[in-house]
Amino acid sequence: MKPNILARLLILLTDGLFSFFLFQIIAGLAAYFYFIPNINGFLVTWICYYIISYLTHRRTFGQYFFNAGIIDNGNKHTFALRLLLREATCSLPAVILLLFGWNYLSPVRTLILIPVCALLAIFRKKIFRITVERRPSLKPAEAKHVYRNFSYVFLLLIISATIVRIINTVATNDRQLINERPLYATPFPSGHSVQKYVDFLKNNQSDINDYLFKLFEKYDHVILCERHHKEMTQYDMIYDFVTDPRFTDSIGTVFTEIGCAESRDAYKAFTDTDFTTDEEVEKNLASFMTKNQSDHLLWPNTNWFNFLKRMYYFNHDRSKRVNILFSDRNWLDRTEMDNRDSIMADNIISTLKSDSLHKSLIIMNYRHAYLTPGNCGYYLSRAFPGKVANVMINFASMSKLAFLTGEEIPIPVQYGKWDVAFEQLGNPDCAFDFEGSPFGEDSFDHFILPWDPVCTLPYKDMFTGFIHYKSPAEQFTSDGYNHILDPENEKQLRIREKALKGYSLNYWKRYLKDGIKRQDGIDVYYESNLIENKIYIGVCLLSLLLLGIMDLISFRRIRATEK
Repeated sequence: MKPNILARLLILLTDGLFSFFLFQIIAGLAAYFYFIPNINGFLVTWICYYIISYLTHRRTFGQYFFNAGIIDNGNKHTFALRLLLREATCSLPAVILLLFGWNYLSPVRTLILIPVCALLAIFRKKIFRITVERRPSLKPAEAKHVYRNFSYVFLLLIISATIVRIINTVATNDRQLINERPLYATPFPSGHSVQKYVDFLKNNQSDINDYLFKLFEKYDHVILCERHHKEMTQYDMIYDFVTDPRFTDSIGTVFTEIGCAESRDAYKAFTDTDFTTDEEVEKNLASFMTKNQSDHLLWPNTNWFNFLKRMYYFNHDRSKRVNILFSDRNWLDRTEMDNRDSIMADNIISTLKSDSLHKSLIIMNYRHAYLTPGNCGYYLSRAFPGKVANVMINFASMSKLAFLTGEEIPIPVQYGKWDVAFEQLGNPDCAFDFEGSPFGEDSFDHFILPWDPVCTLPYKDMFTGFIHYKSPAEQFTSDGYNHILDPENEKQLRIREKALKGYSLNYWKRYLKDGIKRQDGIDVYYESNLIENKIYIGVCLLSLLLLGIMDLISFRRIRATEK
């Protein structure tokens, strides 16, 4: 007789939780040599747990409690093979892994796998000749023995897994993170597991400015892939580069994603104006930014305001200036928003050709910097074949699951392997080519959705080079700037608000009512770790609740057999 539906659900939950804690131990023991990714690692552990349990005891831990197990109705000589095929194709973790465990979720592959998995699940009894059945009822003494064993083993596993996870976390994380934000620390790759990256960095790191100028010897246009728009320190690096005498003398042009191309003359007029005080500069710049929006109601990022202000002081009264040229459109009419990348590229290309500009630095955020179809970088590379390079600035990927729900939660690139490698050398500010590096061989996991074909490419095919500037803990974001919501600016924004559906100026007024908002890099970069730790604590609580439920079931079962 088969277990009832409730029993089957509890068996599934028990085995899933058992595998989850088992994975923590396996991952912790393997951490020194290899970092096992969480989701796929857990699913593979679950599948292996099923196979080993059935081969050795003919039942899983959950089935042991409910006095159930598998019955083989086929040829005993082929049992191991049939069992292996059954669990690798029909079990819940196997189906999840087959459908979603790929780096690239190909629509064709998924459409093929769905009916195949469904047919195997429906007919698995006939195909594999293996079923799960209830065994004869236990006597009260035997039932008590089963529950006692179940409870002891499960509790021991939870405690052991938690201890291993804590040790692994402490051993693989930066001391600052452990001391200041312990809940933001999760198991990370060990220093030993990233040795090939460390060995490369020891002999292949260049000064950032020197590296970029070397690129300009080979390419005419270099695209910098900006971090999160709000991140502050990246604009210190950009400012240092564009104010380098070598840049002003031989390049001199910066195109930016932020800002409307129609406002270039207005910014030039601002730069030409003599202001008597720093406050006058800030008030006029805040007014300029209010009128110079692109696809948002308000652009409150402190770094952009500070950069334009610093460039005002650098360019003002200079004969040889750095030309700041915006490339976006004022998107009050959003009917062509899907063509934004091609429009930005057209604005850049037309300016380069009409003004006879031979070289330029182009600052684009995330995918806009890619040279793959549909992105601004792609259109630029087609207009200037072999003359466009793109460089990634160290930051993070984005959680694909969170992105699908409308949130942007950073997660470390390559599970944190790169960050750990730089930590081993003291987090140097440096740059290098992806080609010929172990970094370049890693699969691309930047800001992309899982069904984007570029998931199948290595980093060296997506970016020319890489810049490491400031560790995640040194980075920070900031919103707001002086005079951002002065009465005249608010009046302008209210007019804009009426033309842009779904945007609220009141939100920004509430958010910025106490002034500039800063968020430390740890809180930004390791937010996913905090979520992961909350999930782990939740799983522990769920496991304890399950033990309580099993206790109640066991008590009622023993009482029933005693009558």
